[in-house]
Parts: sequence; structure tokens; C-alpha cells
Amino acid sequence: MSQFTVLVLALDIGTSSIRASIYDAKLEPRRTSQIKYRWHIFADGRVEIPYSRLEHFTAQAIDAVLDGQRTPIDAVGISAFWHSLVGTDRTGRALTPVLPWSDLRADDEAAALRRELNERRVHGRTGCRLHPSYWPARLRWFRSHDRAVFRRVDRWMSFTDLLERRWLGRAGSGVSQASGTGLLVQDTCTWDAGLAADCGISIDQLLPVVDLGDEAQLSTRLLRRWPPLARARWVPAAGDGVLNNIGAGCVRKHRAAVMIGTSGALRVLWRPRRGERVRTRFGIWRYRLDADRVVVGGALSSGGNIREWILGLTGRTDRAAAADLDRRAGELEPDAHGLTMLPSLAGTRSPDYRVHATGAVAGLTLATRPEDLLRAAMEAIAYGFADVFDDLRETATVREIVAAGGALEHSRAWIGILADVLGCSIRVCREAELTSRGAAAIALEQLGVLMVDGLTLPDGRIIEPDRRRHEVYRAGRRRHQQLRHGVRSGK
Repeated sequence: MSQFTVLVLALDIGTSSIRASIYDAKLEPRRTSQIKYRWHIFADGRVEIPYSRLEHFTAQAIDAVLDGQRTPIDAVGISAFWHSLVGTDRTGRALTPVLPWSDLRADDEAAALRRELNERRVHGRTGCRLHPSYWPARLRWFRSHDRAVFRRVDRWMSFTDLLERRWLGRAGSGVSQASGTGLLVQDTCTWDAGLAADCGISIDQLLPVVDLGDEAQLSTRLLRRWPPLARARWVPAAGDGVLNNIGAGCVRKHRAAVMIGTSGALRVLWRPRRGERVRTRFGIWRYRLDADRVVVGGALSSGGNIREWILGLTGRTDRAAAADLDRRAGELEPDAHGLTMLPSLAGTRSPDYRVHATGAVAGLTLATRPEDLLRAAMEAIAYGFADVFDDLRETATVREIVAAGGALEHSRAWIGILADVLGCSIRVCREAELTSRGAAAIALEQLGVLMVDGLTLPDGRIIEPDRRRHEVYRAGRRRHQQLRHGVRSGK
């Protein structure tokens, strides 16, 4: 196959929009469509959407990108948010809504599992904590709160598992999506039968695990709707985080990707050597791209959402006022505002996974200005990344960091703060849609057109850390840790 004739479709199924893009063999986007959508959010922590609506939005995105497309598409790569869950009956009809990672209805069930099981051993096997974002606690919730549906469910699966079953006839769950459930034994890529039993199900109620090489094509019914996909090979869906790493060229053990969007994440992806045992600290997670490649990292519940909260709180909601506040916060000296902040307005994930953690600010005076508050928030989130970074380096020796994300586009200073806090140089990625690019790369790899392991870093300016500022931030980080420990212990 000549690489100059190859086209792939990348589906990026995120938690706020679905993007469909056509890429060529050089990973250059040809055309893109986007469909935005909203979840149903309830006061008790439930976040959900009917399966049929999410499937409809996905199909709409494909309709739009293929409108007028004449050249055949050779493969389809899918990125999807990790941790989704839906239960189906024997015919494949959804009996439950789709739950995203942000659904926290199962907090009590997660706490009960932590009391009953050795969480460190579970984490050692599955790479996941006992947290309401993962399947074990959610299955317990359905067993306790919706018993009639729980008894009727024949199979539990992710959103993309069901999508691929309905569209392709694939009866399997991709390794990558399965690795983010909290029920997969990471070393063997098999379901954890004992943990499943603790949740009230058998592994027969889970789909067989399939790797990226599993081949499937579109059903006859949908070929009439999307003729350009007639010969396309559909690659099993992978997690959005790992594909973001691929899009950023972070495919080596010494290279990490940091992302700040609404929330934040820091991840390392690599192919372990034969016989290499991958073990992680308790504060970070371990998932997979496929049977041969692992991704480890941590996620923060705080990021651009804290900036947006401060902008709203201070009335800087229009673009010009927000840009002015970003500029003034960026001009401040490091840790010169006298504030110590816990930006936990949405709880915490890595490293302590406290769902109901709340925020705090110490040091407020009548002289505190909006730019002080914004600067303190950016520094505090950088301290959270430093906690993840410390744990991450127990597993991977990181020498390079690539940064991307919508929040970083608003504040050039935030990258500098992050570099100074971590004491590590950061390359700012110019590519806008890294996750979609990663999905395209996986599709091209399965066609034999490129090797993901050989991807290079994208262009971008490099921000070097300042040693003096790093020392200042070390003191600020100690205060941050003391406040966090004090709030946690009630002192």
C-alpha cells in the first residue's frame, strides 16, 4: 500500500464533544467535524447520558466529515474517554445510561470496598484505586440501588464496546479501554475474576479482551450510510489519555506529556522490555495502549476549571478582561502573593483520590488582588503536578516533558510556572488536536504505514526552568503540603 494514497478517519469521543477527522499518511488533517453535547448532571453525584443519544452524536460527526468525501478511507482509529460503563441485555440493548469518569454516585460503595479489600493489592494488580470512577464501585452501586436492572444485565461494557458491537459486530473489549475499568489484571491483560466476584458479577458478563490487531469492518446496514468506509478497517478503541501522548510524540519512557484542559494529567507511555516488571506508586495509575505498551500517570481534578471559577468570581468573564488578568498574574514574582491555596473545588484524584476534598486559601488580606488569587491557583496546580511527578519518577526516569491543553493557551505564564516548579524543561506543543492525531497514528500503524514508537516530537518552543524560582517554589510547595495535611487531619 502506497502511503501517499492512504486516508484514515480518527474519531475522538470526548466528554464534551465528538470530533471526526480525516488524516493522510503524514498525519496531516484533511477535514474535521465536531458535535458538542452535554451530560445530565444530578445533585447526588450522578452524571449520565442515554446510550442512544451518544451513539447518535457520534454518527452525526461521521456524517458531517464524510459529506462530499469520495476517496475511500482505509482505516478508522477511535479515541474515547476512559472508565465509561453501560449494561446491556442479551440482545445488546442498553439497560443503563452511559456513565463517564466524572460520575461519582458510587462513592459509598468505593469506601465499602476499601474497608473489605486490600486496596494496595488491588492497585498492584489492576493499576487502579478503589474509586467511584472505576467499575468495581459502580457495579456495587447498581447491585444495591438498581437491583432489577442489575439482574437483567447480560454484559457490562464501555460505550465504545457497545458502539463497536452494534456497528461492527465486534464482540470484544479493546485492551486499552479495558485497562481503565479497574477490573483488568494489567500484567496478563485478563479480567480479575476474584474482584469481579466481589462486585457481584462473573467474568462471563464481561466481553473478551481483544488487542489493536483485531480486525473488523462496518456492517452492511451502515455501509449504505457511509460508502467511503466500505473497505475501512476499524481498530479497537483506545483511551484518550494514551492517544494524547502519542499525538504529542511522547512514546518513550523518558518523555512525559502534561495536559491542562478543564482538569490536568501527566503521563508516560512506553513499550517495556521483555521481562520488565512495571510497578507504580500508590498515588498514580497504570493503564495500557495494547498488550505490549503501558501508560502510567496521574490526573488532577483541577486545571482550567479553577481559572474559569476565578474569572467568574472576579467578574473577568469577557475575553479582554480575562486576558488582562492572565497578563497581570503572569507578571508577578513567584510565590510573592502571600497565599497558600488548595484548589480542590472538584475534589482530588492523584495522588490521594479524595472525592469530597474541598478548596481552601490561607493568607488572604484586604490587600489581596484578583491577580494574586489567579497566580496562587496556577502555582498550586503546578504543586499538584509536582506530587504526581515525584511518584511517576519512581517508575520512569523522565528527562523531557511536552505540554499541551486549552488552558495553557490562555496563559503563557502557566507553562513557565510549571517548568520552574518541576525543575524540568518543557516543550510547548503547537499541535491543537493531539488526541485525534494519536487515534490516526494508531490506525496508520495497524495499516503498516508508520510505527508509533518512531514518532518524533512536534515543533514547539522550549521553556527552561529558572533555578532561583525553583528554590522559591520548593518553599511554597512545602507550605502547600502542610496546609493540605492540616485540612485533611482537621487541624
